[in-house]
Amino acid sequence: MTLDSFSLSHVPALRLLAPFVLGIILATWLPGPIPIIAMAGLGLVMMVVMTRWATNPLQQYRLRHWWWLPLSLMSLAAGALSLELYRPRPLDLQQVNGHTASALVEHIDTYDFGMRLQVRLLALNDHDVPPRRMLLSTRGCNYALHEGDVIGFRASMSPVTNLGNPDEFDRQNHLWQQGILYSQHLPVSQLHHLGHRPTLLSLASSCRRYLVSHVLSTSLSPQAQDLMIALLLGNSRQIDNNVRHRFSQAGIAHILALSGLHVGLITTLIWFILFPLDYLRLKKLRLIITLVTLLAFAVLTGLSPSVVRATIMIGFTLTAIVLYRKSVALNAMCMAALTTLCIWPTAIYQAGFQLSYITVAAIVGLQGIVSPGIDRKQRMLQWLWSLVSTSLIAMAATIMLSAYYFNSITLLSVLSNVLILPVMPVLMTLGVIFMFLASIGLEWNLLNWCIEAIYGYMNHVSTFISSIAGAHISGVFVTGLTVCLFYMVLGFLVVWGLKRHGKWLVATLAAMVLLVGQLVWLRFSTPSSGLMVLNDYHATPILWHENGHGYAWLPDDPSPDRELFEQTHRRLLAHLNVDSLKWVVDNMQTDLSAVHGQFAMIQGHRILAVGKHMTNKWLEQTGDLGDYDLLIVTKRYHGQLSDIMKHCSCKLVLLSGDLPEDRHKSHFEACRQLQLPCHDLKKGAYCSMSIK
Repeated sequence: MTLDSFSLSHVPALRLLAPFVLGIILATWLPGPIPIIAMAGLGLVMMVVMTRWATNPLQQYRLRHWWWLPLSLMSLAAGALSLELYRPRPLDLQQVNGHTASALVEHIDTYDFGMRLQVRLLALNDHDVPPRRMLLSTRGCNYALHEGDVIGFRASMSPVTNLGNPDEFDRQNHLWQQGILYSQHLPVSQLHHLGHRPTLLSLASSCRRYLVSHVLSTSLSPQAQDLMIALLLGNSRQIDNNVRHRFSQAGIAHILALSGLHVGLITTLIWFILFPLDYLRLKKLRLIITLVTLLAFAVLTGLSPSVVRATIMIGFTLTAIVLYRKSVALNAMCMAALTTLCIWPTAIYQAGFQLSYITVAAIVGLQGIVSPGIDRKQRMLQWLWSLVSTSLIAMAATIMLSAYYFNSITLLSVLSNVLILPVMPVLMTLGVIFMFLASIGLEWNLLNWCIEAIYGYMNHVSTFISSIAGAHISGVFVTGLTVCLFYMVLGFLVVWGLKRHGKWLVATLAAMVLLVGQLVWLRFSTPSSGLMVLNDYHATPILWHENGHGYAWLPDDPSPDRELFEQTHRRLLAHLNVDSLKWVVDNMQTDLSAVHGQFAMIQGHRILAVGKHMTNKWLEQTGDLGDYDLLIVTKRYHGQLSDIMKHCSCKLVLLSGDLPEDRHKSHFEACRQLQLPCHDLKKGAYCSMSIK
C-alpha cells in the first residue's frame, strides 16, 4: 500500500501509535500518575457511555466514527504509563555512598587507558536493593571482566550532569534514556570480581567473543576481518577511523552498522536455504524456523535497537503470512514501532529510531508514487529504477534529520548506494559461510579472495565518491524548528503531488518561505566573532572565532587530542560558522588576537592562564604582571591564588572545570576572601557573546 491509496482502515496500528507517541512526549513534561489516571479514566468513561448508549444497530452505526476518541485517550494513557514505568528512580546518595556495592556488568567498552561499564546495582552491604543502572568508568583496564560478571566496589556515586558548554551533546538526557542517573570514576584496582551470573545477553557476548577470536585467526586482511565482524556480529568499534570517515563522506556509513538492510538480507538467505520445506508442504515450519533463527541472530548481536526494530517488523510480516492474513507494510512498521516503544519508550528520542522509521515509512509510502510505469518485461530497468528511487527517497526523507544530529549532509549518497547495494547480498552470503567455517577452525582460500575483492571494490567506491568536490558538506547547523519546517514542506509537497489542489501548493510555498526565513535568521543572528572558555574533564579549552576562522588554545594541555575536541564540539563549530579550526601551540598572532606563553590578548580581553611554572620564585623574579580581564586558574597550578593576586589584578577569575575538588574549594574560598568575582566552569562555560 502506498500513499495514493492510503486509508486509516488499512493501517489500524497507526491509530494506536500516534496517541501512544504523544503520551510518551506528554509524560516527559508532565511526570507523575495524575495525568495518566485522568486520561485513562476519561477514555474508560467515554467507552462505557458509548457502549451503554449504542443499544441498537442504528445507534452503533452513528457512533462508528467516534470510537477513535476513547481508544486514542486510552492509548495516550498507555504511552504515558510506559514512560512512567521505565523512568529511572533516584537514589538517596547519602545512604548509598561510602557503602560496599555489588553490581552485575551488562556492557563493557574498553579503551586504551580505561573502561566504561554499564552495570546494574544488586546490593549494598549485602542487602538487596531495587535494581538501578549506573555508569562506571575506570583508570586502567581489566581484560578479565566480561558481561555477566558480578563486581564489588565502594560506592561514591554522583549524578550525571552536562558540562554546560554551548551546543553540547546532551549526555545527561542520553544516559537517562538508558535508565542511568548516576556515574562513578575509580581506579580499576578497586573493582573486585565476586562471581558470574549468566544471562541471555552474557551468553550471547561469550559467543561473540568466541567468533571474533576465530575470525581474527584467519588469513583475511585486518580491514576485511573488521568488516565481517561489523556486518555479522554488530561490533563496528574495531573499524579504522579513516575507513569509517571515508564511508561516511560517501553516504554509505549505514553499511558498517547492523540495520534493517542486514537483517533483511539475513532473512532472505535463511528463507532461500529452507525452500525444500515448501515441497514437503511445510511452509509454516519454514516461516517459524526463519523467525526463530532471526530472533537468535538479534540476541547474538546484542539486541541493538536497529536490529530489534527490523526483527519485530519482519516478525509481524512473517506472522501474518503464517496466519494467512494480508500484510500491509505500513501497518507492520507501525506495529513494530508500537512494540519497540512499549519496551523502550525513550527510543522515540533516539536518532537511530527516528531515522529508521522515517526512512522505511517514506520508502513504503512513496515508492509506488514515483514509479514511472516501466514495462514488467524490462526487469533490469525496473530493478535499476527501484534502486535509484529508493535511494532518492531515503536521502530526501533523512537529509535534514542527518544535518540536525550529525551536522553534515551527503549529496552523492544515491550514486554510492547504487554502486554498493547490489554487492551487499553477495557479501552477506559469503560472510555467513565464512563465519561458519571460521567457527569450526576451517578456511577456504577462494572464499577469502572473494571477500577481499568485494571489500576492495567497496573501498575504491567510497574513496572515489568522497574525493569528489561537493559530495559531502560538513559544518551544517540546523535547529529542531528547522527540521519541523522541512518535514512540513515535504508533507505538503507530497499531498499536493497526490491531490493536485491549489491550496496544498499554497501551503507548500508558505511553509517553504518560513523554512528559508528561519535559516536566514539563524545565519545572521550568529555573532561573527566571540570568545569562550569551555568546561572539560581534562583541560581548559579557550575557543574564539573571527570571520569564519576558529582558534583553540589549551594552556594546560600541550598535546591535546585534536580530533576528539573537534568531534566533541562539532555542533558548536557549525553554529559559529567556523570553516577551519587552528590550534595555538605557543605563540600566535592574528588581526584581533595574540598569544604568548600563558599570556593572551584575545578580541580585547587580556587573559592570564595560571600554569605550573608560576611558582613563588618565578613570581618574585617577574614582579608586577599587570591588569587582566580574565584570570584562568588551570589544573597545572598548585600554589595559592592569593600569591598570584599580589602581582596582578583581574576583573574575573575563572576556575577550571578539571581542578581537583580540594584545590577547587581552596581557590573558591580565596576568591570570596579577596572579594574577587569568580566563575566556576564546572557550572558552565564562560561566553563573551550571546549564542541564540
